[in-house]
Amino acid sequence: MLKGLGDIGNIMRLQREFKNLQKKLKKMEATGETADGLVKVSVSGEYRVVDVVIADELISSGDKRKLEKSIAFACNVAIDKMKELAAKEMSNLTGGLNIPGLTDFFK
Repeated sequence: MLKGLGDIGNIMRLQREFKNLQKKLKKMEATGETADGLVKVSVSGEYRVVDVVIADELISSGDKRKLEKSIAFACNVAIDKMKELAAKEMSNLTGGLNIPGLTDFFK
């Protein structure tokens, strides 16, 4: 009669671990930078930009378009890194199981 309660316990445990993972990811940061290292951007686990560092030489060059492209590029690299980090953490949580919708949650 209560045969399925083990499964419910496992689901509840996974739910707790998932909430803990969300808290952990909020505290994590990933940094992306341009190939020349002139722009660095850090994002949080919530995909929010938390820091932007621009080299003085790029600012003094007056090349507005290059600056804009560099910031966008570094942001995208940082976000991609955070997505990879989140996916790895999720894979660790689920033991590599492909749970539809769950593994793509952080992408």
